[in-house]
Amino acid sequence: MSTGPPAPGIPPWQQYLLAVVRGEHRGAGPALIRALLGGAAAGYRAALESYLLCCRLGLLAVARAGVPVVSVGNLTVGGTGKTSAVMAIARQLAGAGLAPGVLSRGYGGGQGGIVSDGKQVLMPAAQSGDEPWLLAGQLPGVPVVVGKDRRRSAALAVGLGARSLVLDDGFQYWRLHKDLEVVLVDALNPFDNGRVLPAGLLREPIGHLYRAHAVWVTHADLVPEAVRGRIAQTVRQVQPALEVGFTWHQPQRLHTFGAGETLEPGTLAGRRVLALSSIGNPLAFERTLQGLGAQPVPARFPDHHRYRPTDLEAVAAQAGQVGAELVVTTEKDAVRLPAWPGPLPLWVLGVEMMSLAGGPPLLSEGLLGSMR
Repeated sequence: MSTGPPAPGIPPWQQYLLAVVRGEHRGAGPALIRALLGGAAAGYRAALESYLLCCRLGLLAVARAGVPVVSVGNLTVGGTGKTSAVMAIARQLAGAGLAPGVLSRGYGGGQGGIVSDGKQVLMPAAQSGDEPWLLAGQLPGVPVVVGKDRRRSAALAVGLGARSLVLDDGFQYWRLHKDLEVVLVDALNPFDNGRVLPAGLLREPIGHLYRAHAVWVTHADLVPEAVRGRIAQTVRQVQPALEVGFTWHQPQRLHTFGAGETLEPGTLAGRRVLALSSIGNPLAFERTLQGLGAQPVPARFPDHHRYRPTDLEAVAAQAGQVGAELVVTTEKDAVRLPAWPGPLPLWVLGVEMMSLAGGPPLLSEGLLGSMR
């Protein structure tokens, strides 16, 4: 299976290393780098397996939240659409009367705390991180708690009335018992080169999907059906009975930055736009814009980049140089933007995860029933 495009949204030196481990650079220097990274990857995998064994043997304490926990995670480094998946699952749990709370690690550390108590947002985005802040805004009535220690976060959320929990980015978090594991696989680069960090982008070997209850293949609309079939085949070689769903990110909202004027996403059709992003998978964002009929020109920054006024001045200059009519960014990026210098307008596109079969992606009745 093709490893897909180089992982965008990360610094150039990391891009170079990825190209080296994929065999795109030849010679003695790249060969030495591959050997060193391969050795480091073997050490990483041995440490990972040892840690998991300790958890299975009960040598490391695994806390229970006292309520059902659904984990949303992935195998690879980079953006697979976890925020949208967390949102979809939280809404399904709420509809089933399970009163969810969301637990997020946040980004960049910090002490953590309550982002939303389910009634109001209590923490600024600069403190909580862009993704938890977005979840708090999009999930009224759902407590959102951020912090490295998800056991403590779980206790806080339950104290706020949560009767179930959604653990954001939880596949590699083993100190909290999880009732369901939902793993996201990005159709654009599902398993990279098949090797674990730092020789590839896998956080865990593909075989660790044995722990999953469901796999959602995200951005599935951006690849041919044959590619989707090969991904599903790879997954089911690990666990034949594993539920596999295919999702896409449907444009739902378009509004002007700051002023908040609402527009139809179809307004972008036929327009040359500068696609501004600092997310894990900017390629998916750019292809979404293409799907709306726009002509995007990439303006990529590293994932979770904290924009400075000088960054936006450079972006505005680039937009003029490439003949763009306007600049479009993601909702995650908009949270981190300072004042927009113009003169071209800046629009913000919001998406939601949907099943290719129609409607939002859902946990099956069997999996949902196992939580009750």
